[in-house]
Amino acid sequence: MAGQSGAALRKRVQALATKDKNGTIELAEALSDLRALPKRPDGDRPTLNELVALTKLSKRALCYLLKVWRRFSDLDIPRDRLASIGWTKLAAIAENCDPGDEENALTLSEACTLKELPARLKGMAAKPKAHTVLLRLSPRQYERFESLLLAHGARRPKKGRGLSGKEKALMKALRQLSAV
Repeated sequence: MAGQSGAALRKRVQALATKDKNGTIELAEALSDLRALPKRPDGDRPTLNELVALTKLSKRALCYLLKVWRRFSDLDIPRDRLASIGWTKLAAIAENCDPGDEENALTLSEACTLKELPARLKGMAAKPKAHTVLLRLSPRQYERFESLLLAHGARRPKKGRGLSGKEKALMKALRQLSAV
């Protein structure tokens, strides 16, 4: 795609972003080409915020797509294989795989889930499946729940909301309750 004007690349990115998920590898390539345009006063090279507005994707998704293309574009891997693996697994590989070990990582990714992939790439056993619990609590109930968790080891993060260590704190509270 090299040699296309900024306007043509923008149109291509916008069209690919509205396609179904089968075009994510092409989208990653087009985004990379667009970001590789020389920085000029006429504004041909878009910022990440402009790409977010253009594609309606999150900044995080855009960064992952760019990272995936940078990692896999120079390798001799068929695009249809990359597309069948999916960009989310490719992003996990890009984050956790040593350079030169991409082929093994791709083979591994075809045999495991996205959740298992980072641990498996590091040579560790996959974590056992966890269960998610969703609670709908009133503000008063949540206040009691939060104070129980804090009393049993959960912590407030330095930034943001919520609690860290909720699972351990809840299990500790349940152990103490069942011991009574």
